[in-house]
Amino acid sequence: MVLSKILKLSIDLLIFISNFSKLPFSKIYIVTPKIYFILIIYIFFIIFNFVYKIYHDRNLSITKIRFRNLIAVYKYQFIQNKVKYKKRIATILLLIILFFSIFHFIPKNLKIYFVDVGQGDCTFIITPKNKTILIDGGGSTGSDFDVGESTLLPYILDRGYKKIDLMFISHFDQDHVGGLLTILKELKVNRVCISKQEEDSENYQEFLKVVKEKNIPVTVVKIGDRINIENNLYFDILWPKEEQITENKINNNAIVMKLVYNRFSCLFTGDIEKVAEEEIVKTYKEEKILQSDILKVAHHGSKTSTTEEFLKLVNPKVCLIGVGKNNLFGHPSDEVIKRLESSNIEIYRTDINAEIEISINNKGKYFINSIY
Repeated sequence: MVLSKILKLSIDLLIFISNFSKLPFSKIYIVTPKIYFILIIYIFFIIFNFVYKIYHDRNLSITKIRFRNLIAVYKYQFIQNKVKYKKRIATILLLIILFFSIFHFIPKNLKIYFVDVGQGDCTFIITPKNKTILIDGGGSTGSDFDVGESTLLPYILDRGYKKIDLMFISHFDQDHVGGLLTILKELKVNRVCISKQEEDSENYQEFLKVVKEKNIPVTVVKIGDRINIENNLYFDILWPKEEQITENKINNNAIVMKLVYNRFSCLFTGDIEKVAEEEIVKTYKEEKILQSDILKVAHHGSKTSTTEEFLKLVNPKVCLIGVGKNNLFGHPSDEVIKRLESSNIEIYRTDINAEIEISINNKGKYFINSIY
């Protein structure tokens, strides 16, 4: 009887403590520090430890005695010439601030990371002015594995960020939005762009609930819109139209947008299929607006997408495919891969190359690296 009461009291205490996790600010996320910051901390503690030993060790070596005497001399000189040394310290601090200010304003490259989230799409972008953009976020279908919590959230924190300035949700299929729902709940998101939703879904309802609770601004984009980010950096929304495709609504009315940075461009296509590609080709056949250096292949390389005419208009040099190893869908299709190879297009796949990093300088020249 006594034991059961103690056990019940322990369980009640655990339940009480667990409720604190629901309170605001009960979770604190720490980003991975930069290497130079770690070096500064190490140097500080080495110096502190050395000075501490000089004043507290009984048996000092000749070198340590000399250092202690040198410190005493500088201390004496500082007391005698406070004004002079204060000016020197102020000058040194000013130079340090100036150095970091200049370093901050040195033009940085635009970075695009095509993240390996298994069977899904996810792109993390860091702009030259250090803004963060997230396009889709992967998500496991028919599994308890939370890509957002286990992969995407740690990934963003490891990059050194706790905030997303702009989020694009191409459409609300689980393998594109699943991870983003976690990010919306756990990190600060300044703005989200979606397309008009004419078909309801559980993911969409969960999204509406989260953005309402966290008061996150949502912009519904459509063909013809332009999202300006920074100087010479913007997204042109090329799809969907106001009158949406009725066949497979969620996929075929996904956001198709072109990122433009000076002379560089990258086309993001969500999960559009042949019917949407045909409509896009009709819309832009007489223009060069689809033409892009890099194409994010639609629908993970499914045979239902990446038609010859669409590919011809985009005319990419590089293609990215977000796909999981040994996935049940057989993505990417051999047919699509052959089509890309016959066009002499360089192919990167997350199931083979893992994360793919693209660095673009302010002249539009780009460099691609992958883990494998």
